[in-house]
Amino acid sequence: MAKRTQLVAIFLLFLLATTATTVSAKKKKKTKAAEESPAAVDSPSAEDASPASDDTKPAASEEKSSPAAEEAAESAGEGEAAEAKASADEGGKAEGGEAEAAPAAEESVKEEKEGEGEDTTGDDAAAAGAAEDPPPGSQLEQDIIKAEKKAGDIFPAGACKAEIKLFCEGVDVGNRSLERCLSESFKLSKAADASADKKFGKKCLKAIRRFKIEVYKDISIDKEMMEACKDDISSLCDDDFLYPEVGSVLACLREAKSGGKVSEACGQKVFEAQMDAANDFALDPQLNETCSGDVKRLCADVPTGEGRVQDCLRDHRNSLNWECLAELFRQEIESSEDIRLNTRLFKACLEDKRRFCPDVLPGDARVKDCLELHLLDSDFSKTCKVEFERMMERRASDFRLDFNLRKYCAEDISTTCYQDAEDVADVTNRDAKVIECLQDYRGELKDPRCRQQVHQLTKRASEDIRFNRPLAQACKDDSAKLCKDVPPGHARVLLCLQEHRKGLTGPCKEALFQEEVRFAEDIDFKFPLRQACTDEMQRLCKDQPDTIKCLQDKVEDADMGKACRDEVKKDVQRAAEDYRLNFRLNRECFSDVQHLCIHSCDAALESGGTETGVTCGGATLKCLTENERKLSSKTCRQELFYFKKRMVADISLDIPLQMACKTDVEKKCGGERDHSKALACLRGKRDELTEECKEEELRLSEMEASDIRLTPTLMNACGLELNHFCRGVQPTAGLAFRCLQMSINEVGMSVACKAEVDLQTFRQSSYYKLDAALAEQCQGDVDALCRGIDEGKEGHSLVLQCLVDHQANLTGRCLTETAYAVRMALWMYHREADLVKPCNAVVDSLCANRTGAGGAGSAGKAEEGVGEAGLVGQCLLEQPREKLGEECGRLVGLLGQQGGHVGGVIDTSQLEETLARLAQVQAQFKPEGESDTEEGGGGGGGKLVLTGVTAFVAVTALTAVLLGAGYFVYRKCFDPTRNYTLMVKAGDV
Repeated sequence: MAKRTQLVAIFLLFLLATTATTVSAKKKKKTKAAEESPAAVDSPSAEDASPASDDTKPAASEEKSSPAAEEAAESAGEGEAAEAKASADEGGKAEGGEAEAAPAAEESVKEEKEGEGEDTTGDDAAAAGAAEDPPPGSQLEQDIIKAEKKAGDIFPAGACKAEIKLFCEGVDVGNRSLERCLSESFKLSKAADASADKKFGKKCLKAIRRFKIEVYKDISIDKEMMEACKDDISSLCDDDFLYPEVGSVLACLREAKSGGKVSEACGQKVFEAQMDAANDFALDPQLNETCSGDVKRLCADVPTGEGRVQDCLRDHRNSLNWECLAELFRQEIESSEDIRLNTRLFKACLEDKRRFCPDVLPGDARVKDCLELHLLDSDFSKTCKVEFERMMERRASDFRLDFNLRKYCAEDISTTCYQDAEDVADVTNRDAKVIECLQDYRGELKDPRCRQQVHQLTKRASEDIRFNRPLAQACKDDSAKLCKDVPPGHARVLLCLQEHRKGLTGPCKEALFQEEVRFAEDIDFKFPLRQACTDEMQRLCKDQPDTIKCLQDKVEDADMGKACRDEVKKDVQRAAEDYRLNFRLNRECFSDVQHLCIHSCDAALESGGTETGVTCGGATLKCLTENERKLSSKTCRQELFYFKKRMVADISLDIPLQMACKTDVEKKCGGERDHSKALACLRGKRDELTEECKEEELRLSEMEASDIRLTPTLMNACGLELNHFCRGVQPTAGLAFRCLQMSINEVGMSVACKAEVDLQTFRQSSYYKLDAALAEQCQGDVDALCRGIDEGKEGHSLVLQCLVDHQANLTGRCLTETAYAVRMALWMYHREADLVKPCNAVVDSLCANRTGAGGAGSAGKAEEGVGEAGLVGQCLLEQPREKLGEECGRLVGLLGQQGGHVGGVIDTSQLEETLARLAQVQAQFKPEGESDTEEGGGGGGGKLVLTGVTAFVAVTALTAVLLGAGYFVYRKCFDPTRNYTLMVKAGDV
């Protein structure tokens, strides 16, 4: 009883000392001279106000207590000390002032002990010691807590009295002044000396922590915070029904601050509370309440401070109770806004922040964004890099841990990804569904800032698998097995998985493909390509809207480095395996694929995909090519043409052809690695190919024939000729090629171009679909009249011969196109061509003097030279019908049919007229490279020959000159209205 009463007296001293100290401090500020005077030092009020005198001597007061205080102490008995304290306060005031209460209380204690016959000296020391370190949960601790809550500050005569004297002497008691002074002093000491805790006793640190816990449970203890936040609390948190729990008002303010709804002053106070909670889990009321059991069970040996307990809890995430997990995640969300709230990260990166971001203000994740920009710098510290990447890995698991994403994408998430957002619970959503949704619908996001944030997180995911949650989860075992020695970063693990694609498990292979589809959109997501082509992007593609397309277009430029060229070709090769890996084609042709080719990929997928993954193996691209005329989107046709143009330039991009002809290349072409040479070899041995390879080669040939721009050899050989002779002629439907055919004997045609035209004409005569106009106009008749022919054996003019045999039954323009095909075969005669073989005997006997290289049997070999076209055809036309034989006569008989035309540029109505014109031309002009003088001229004058466009321009110019000269002569000599000037001599001349 006596000891209990003695402790009550200690509390009375604390309360009265608090008031007296505040009064004394105010007096000191007013009159410094009075403070220094002996009278002031000896006065009772000054003695009571001094923290040093009271705090350093627990049982030093010898004054007597007032009767009211004594009565309150006695009435307390074994009851609550707080009630005694309150009664003493009231009684002290009633008996004439708080300055007399302390002596009265002390006297009361002494009188009681004397009456009981106890030794008061030892009990005084024991009571003081108990006040310094009361047993946890004891009544004494509860009494101290109640006293501190009422005073609004830490007990100055308790566990921290020595520290107060050392660091905070003269600091006013109340409004958390002593506690803040002690906390700040400890931080400064800790920063200067790692052994600062030796200067701060464990009992004091424990007392400070205990007081803060109570403050954050009930913020009304913190008068400054209540004053700063009173309006915010009134408008946002004044709801007893919603906020009945301990610490609920602070929780409400935290949430309001996150939404930017609190005042600046209140926000600063709330942030201070968050800083304390980030450092010590117990200072977060909700976290402390829900996790204290898990802390004792899992992290009992972990020292408090610096967020260590929270880290321990996260390491045991799977063992936590649900409520603790939710509160831990909530605190993690709060820390995403300000690096200072992530104690571990802030400590590790403080020096890097000073080095790289000295002028960046904290808040709104600005410091994190700045540090991320310098993460790959050579002088970025390893310690910070490890912690920063650890934070980034966590951030990639849930959009709520990314402050900028959470801030700028709130509206888009609620409208576009609301279904995924609804599935998110209070704890982390580890499968990152919302992030994937934002990536999938990036083009539809309304807020440009949200699109930018999604772009940035996709870039991170493409560079490091740790920041790509779906891929990291799906390929966890594969990475450990196949890439265990590969360090993360710089897309190294991603490249390793791609290199081992065949050995990946199904889920990993599928996830890898899906991420590759996403990364196809932008070069920012193609780390190897971006790294290899950094210089080329600046020099060649700086102002281009589509950097990937620019690099593809310039892949053969002399200015492109080898590393960049190789990486571009590798990227294009991969995109050819599936249209979805070609972002532009995927975007523009999506609806057409759904309508025309929705099942084109089924066969490849049912067989387990191609060798390189779960791709369609070019099946959908093949389907789009075959249905090109049915495509509804103009931009889809444009992108498809762009792909076909690249494919014919690099035949390795034709995946179906490569797969079908792999064995044939190995057996028939010696495993030729040059794809262009391998294709030439396959075409030269077409009869020996497997049916699958033959079919794919014919498909490629048909595609080339549809547009002259898709025949690289022809474009390379005849580029100048097309520009000179066929400008304005459509490149599609075989029109431009027919123009070259009709211009083959013009003076400006090069030997290389003649040889290539001759070769393509020879191939057309072998397979009717290589003549685009014939295939289009005659497909109906072929289906009706020639359906018994096995097109798998095509390449021997079977269908063309069928059309010739049924010429009387051909419909529409089919007869005209068939006649033109026969004319070209006879005009550019090759004896090995199956179509004209019936005429070989006639040519050998009657037209031997007309045959020449290229035009008669060389199949257009440029090195042998190409003779004049039309000679054999003219010879056959001149022969009597009875000499030609039945089959050859039937071919020549078609020469009278109206021929094809080329877009109105060239009209060859009757072959007789055409051949006659050609014969006349041949008689007048010599082949390219010979002298322009007439044979046998004996030194006679030469003559200049102009033809075609050149002749037309020359005649037009001459006419203009003659008309101009005539007009000049007329005006000069005969025009009566011409102006004149009258000249008169002045008199002074």
